[in-house]
Amino acid sequence: MWDAHAVGPLNQPPIVYFCGAEAIRTLLLAPFVHDVRPTWERNRRAILGVGILSPLAYVLVLYALTRAPISLVAPVRESSVVLGALLGAKVLEEGQIAKRIVAATAIALGIAALALS
Repeated sequence: MWDAHAVGPLNQPPIVYFCGAEAIRTLLLAPFVHDVRPTWERNRRAILGVGILSPLAYVLVLYALTRAPISLVAPVRESSVVLGALLGAKVLEEGQIAKRIVAATAIALGIAALALS
């Protein structure tokens, strides 16, 4: 809701709002970063993929919030949780598929209820 308020009534451009939030997050979390070289060497492609696609998805949501009411944007945004849970079970073989399907179904029903209200 804060995101919708920032890019709506406060008229913050989505990309400026995103960059400001990331700058603050970076300053707050930087003291807790340790040696990341081994992780970077093992997972460079995945890190780059997430590092590009995740911010892009967030900026697109911010842009959508400038064009549509939060009651329509938020349910669509939360659908990524459903997809992530199911992809984790199938693609990453994280297991517990029955629990994931039940949870994903509950989330999907909540999304539908929000969208219909």
